[in-house]
Amino acid sequence: MTTTMKKNIQYALLGIVLATVACNPIENRDELGAVVPKEKFKYTITQDAANDYIVHLKNETPEVLFMWDYAWGTTLDQEATVKMSVPGTYKIKITATTAGGLVFDEKEIKVTKKDPDAFKEPEWEILTNMTAGKTWVWDTRKSAPWGNGGYKGCTAPCWWAVSAADLAGRGVLNDEMTFDLNGGRNLTLKAEEVPSPGITKGTFNIDMTSKIEGWSVGKLTTTNVTVINGINVNNNNAKFTEYNILKLTQDELALAAANAGTGDWGEAWFWLFKPKN
Repeated sequence: MTTTMKKNIQYALLGIVLATVACNPIENRDELGAVVPKEKFKYTITQDAANDYIVHLKNETPEVLFMWDYAWGTTLDQEATVKMSVPGTYKIKITATTAGGLVFDEKEIKVTKKDPDAFKEPEWEILTNMTAGKTWVWDTRKSAPWGNGGYKGCTAPCWWAVSAADLAGRGVLNDEMTFDLNGGRNLTLKAEEVPSPGITKGTFNIDMTSKIEGWSVGKLTTTNVTVINGINVNNNNAKFTEYNILKLTQDELALAAANAGTGDWGEAWFWLFKPKN
């Protein structure tokens, strides 16, 4: 079971609890128990003495269900051991379901050691520069950094090829995106117009085992954010959140995306990026 599936199940279980509370008629609210304030929570968050990236979570609050968000994942287990993948300062966030409703709490911890089992593939460091972060922009060395072409056929825009000048006309030439592993798998998009102006923050993941032989070398997924100009202009500007990684080196990042169910040589979109100087 993948991390995404586990997280979806956890949120679904919490949603059932919330729905049970929310669906009670207003006139019966007095039958609910009292809200338990966070000051009465009884829990521990303990870091391993030798390896402080190992964190032990334990809720001992009677009749209160915790959901822990520890930046690298979530768990509904009331006693769990989790790992913080890289050094940094983290806020462990608690969503507590009490008899009278939800209560929130958090605790900050500092991790000084890296999980040796995390991010072993070199692509993580190439893409993110780990906790320091790495910013990518359009690869204007290419004649067409964006456009469309054949799915599983082209490796760059080969039908409609959009130049840097045209990207400027679309208001996206100066956009940039930063990947980092500082307290999570963070992706920050700085956009002038598309999909919305300003800074948008979300998360990402890469899977270098998800590849298409002879075409892609991995997969990038994003949550609550897109890559630069990560839209399908032929589908009402729908946002892409899954991208095939065609190339990832210290100096180049090439991505492609297509609508679900697209067959060979169907329409795909291509993005060519380089590190910001």
